[in-house]
Amino acid sequence: MTIPSLTMHAMPSRWFLTRISLFWLGLSFMWGTLNIQVLPAVVPDLVGSEIQGTAIGAIVFLGLVVAVVVQPVVGAMSDRARFQMGRRRPFMAVGVLLCIPFLIVIGISPMYWVLLLAVVGLQIGANTAHGPYQGVIPDLVPHKARGRASGFFGLANLVGTLLGAAVASVFLASGHVLPAILTVVAVLLATSLASWVFVAEPIPSDSKPFPGIGTEVRRRLGELGERPAFVWLMLSRLLFFMGLQAMDNFLQLFMDKGLHETDPELKTTGVLGAVLVMAVLASIPAGWAADRFGRLRLVAMATFLGVVAAVLMVFAQSFVQTMAFASVLGIGLGLFTAADWAAAIDLIPDLRAAGLYMGLTNVATAGGDALATLSAGIVLDVFNQLGPGLGYRATFVMMGVYFLLSFSVLLVVRSRVSRQECMMRIPQSRVSSED
Repeated sequence: MTIPSLTMHAMPSRWFLTRISLFWLGLSFMWGTLNIQVLPAVVPDLVGSEIQGTAIGAIVFLGLVVAVVVQPVVGAMSDRARFQMGRRRPFMAVGVLLCIPFLIVIGISPMYWVLLLAVVGLQIGANTAHGPYQGVIPDLVPHKARGRASGFFGLANLVGTLLGAAVASVFLASGHVLPAILTVVAVLLATSLASWVFVAEPIPSDSKPFPGIGTEVRRRLGELGERPAFVWLMLSRLLFFMGLQAMDNFLQLFMDKGLHETDPELKTTGVLGAVLVMAVLASIPAGWAADRFGRLRLVAMATFLGVVAAVLMVFAQSFVQTMAFASVLGIGLGLFTAADWAAAIDLIPDLRAAGLYMGLTNVATAGGDALATLSAGIVLDVFNQLGPGLGYRATFVMMGVYFLLSFSVLLVVRSRVSRQECMMRIPQSRVSSED
């Protein structure tokens, strides 16, 4: 069964939006398993507790630097691909197949450097798939429905992350790393197959010869210079994800070493479950609201809730308090996942290069993850040397600062959008109203 391609005037059904989101579910399941559960559980055993934060930060940072490069490059390649089965799906399939051997190596890594190299390889494979995949919404969904589509993508991301962390916690609680990884392989293959079968791509008819790397780079830099709102939005996105990841990737260690809770893997899943349940509940209505009332307002509300959550987390003294305070961030995350993605699509300078420009959004997403994990890991180790558990409080302070900076940059985005509308006369279909 295949799905006929949508015209840019058709309104997609909920079932269609669910189907085009399945691939993201698999990718999120994988990263939820690795970043939230596997790395915090495995790395301390390989390097010792004294440098565990820095070691986790380094492995995530190096892997995501690779992602920042690979995703927009492969996304740009998919923009000009002319395969009979579609321009995005072949790259997605190749990327998934590349992921599998590196996942197996992660599950059996005996040394830190082997684990690090396997994560780098996994990033190459995952982002070979991810970059082209991000062009699906601009390709198949009309402007007036992109908020709803982004809400579904965000929902798949949140559910996948939660399921990955939850399933992995069951295996890791009994010390079984490889079974958790094999579960990831099975889910990734299943969602990839479903995406291939249930989502058909139209064959592009606007084939143009590639002008050369130099010409292409100059053209795209010129477009970004003329419409800088996209760049400012990416900076705001980077800071938002820095705030989010300052908590996520060290939450298990906080449960274990900071609060001295029993079963830290399961309680980490409980906290993230609260975050993601609240995000899921908020994401679908937020997607509708983004289409009706404007994207940037919802993103601003999300950053404000992030600041509130960070302040509360500084004073958390128990698992229950942590779960309650983190739930505030969950609401903000739901608003953000629905609205920010749609805002980015609205502001890309050239919809024909959606794979490239939406791949560049990963400079913010992965870059934020990389910078936050590295900086928070260093802060964690330094402040824990000054006082037991102090490093975890310091990371929550960093989290609040990043969210506050993200909100500040949004003010620049709004002013740039208004200026672009006046100076460039961008049609209403290109930029959502923020009146």
